Amino acid sequence: MKQMKLMITILIVALIISGCGSSTVGGLGSTQTFERSAEANIIVNSDSYPLTIIDYFGHETVLDELPQRIAVLAGTPLNIWYDVGGKSICSSDISDSNLKLIEEYREEMLDLPVVGAVYSLDMEAVLAQKPDLVITQAGVQTSETKMLRDMNVPVVTTLTRSFEDVVDLYLAFGKILGHEELAQEKVAKLVESRQAIIDKAPAEGKSVVILYLTASSLSVKLDNSIAGEIAQSLNIKNIASDLPPDVIGSEHTPLDIEYIVEQNPDMVLVTSMIASNELAQSTMEQHFSSNQAWQSVPAVREGRVVYLPQEYFLYNGGPYFAEAVYYMAASVYPEIYGSIDE
Repeated sequence: MKQMKLMITILIVALIISGCGSSTVGGLGSTQTFERSAEANIIVNSDSYPLTIIDYFGHETVLDELPQRIAVLAGTPLNIWYDVGGKSICSSDISDSNLKLIEEYREEMLDLPVVGAVYSLDMEAVLAQKPDLVITQAGVQTSETKMLRDMNVPVVTTLTRSFEDVVDLYLAFGKILGHEELAQEKVAKLVESRQAIIDKAPAEGKSVVILYLTASSLSVKLDNSIAGEIAQSLNIKNIASDLPPDVIGSEHTPLDIEYIVEQNPDMVLVTSMIASNELAQSTMEQHFSSNQAWQSVPAVREGRVVYLPQEYFLYNGGPYFAEAVYYMAASVYPEIYGSIDE
């Protein structure tokens, strides 16, 4: 039974990651070669040094040997980096209580020199650390990435929005660190945990609207968001799936309460980028009570609203991605998965 379970896990990984460039999943008593995604946002084009790394922006970085002073400047990549045995010389501010750090390395990561907020790095502080490789995050650190490259500092830019992104980052980091077997073990366990949850989801799922609350706006999440992808994996119908994004490539679309009323979703899910999960809930409840139009949405009127925590749905869960899947599954299908409170 154990061998069969392992083979199923490996097959799942192979199905998830298909395309160009080969790698290996093993370390659990068996080894299986599979193909990596042609659309992976980080690709390492060899199995030993020198390595050529193609990052999210398509930029190539050649490493003759493992750098000694590596700076990982965003929370999710930092979590994955440490999970496969890496160390960083500094980090952006990762003290946000809603960022779930790996417990084993939590204190070590929090003790790293801080070089600014994730979306506003202090470039002098970064350079003062004398990094020989910097790992940044697309979007919030795009301008800083360009500045570092202009100064000939080796930079690899990542993006972790989807589960496939998480898998690709584990595999790439494993190669960079020379810890491929460990990375493969982590991937196999993560895939197995996620799939065990997905397998219990009903074939015909409930419908939802996924709201996105910030300090200044309210919009709706599309399928290319963290919450949207997890909903799809659980056969949950996102009523915004066919709507256009607010700008090309965006994971949001403008809020249209009339459309929500027309679609009549079974549930309302709320994601947020605001000071805390608690503030997100109280702010959203004020929106519901102050705008009478929301009372036309049965799910709101009847209290079928779930607040998705930022540690899973604002920050990519990374090592905890399966927990994010479980949180949504239990929130939408407590009759199958049990109550979140339990």
